[in-house]
Amino acid sequence: MKIYIAGKISGDLEYKAKFRAAEQKLRDMGHSVMNPAWICSSPEFDWNDYMKVSGAMLDVCDGVLFLKDWLSSRGAREEMERATVTRRHIFMDISEVPGGKEDT
Repeated sequence: MKIYIAGKISGDLEYKAKFRAAEQKLRDMGHSVMNPAWICSSPEFDWNDYMKVSGAMLDVCDGVLFLKDWLSSRGAREEMERATVTRRHIFMDISEVPGGKEDT
């Protein structure tokens, strides 16, 4: 399954490690992952620019894993709306994600 990771990035100094850990767990389960923490920050791109890119990442995935802090993130709340409207599988915990390739 192709899975996008959603959670708090803005204002979280540890977001790269948090997203990397979730990505590795999903990959270990046999999934393909789109991780918005891969996007390099640059002062010339604003929040709206990053949301357009992350939205495209989400759109090519079958499901979205929401990290525990997602409610404290405006972007992740918008990603929840997008995932709901576009009928993606929504996972609120990694334990809800199917076990890997054999389950997809």
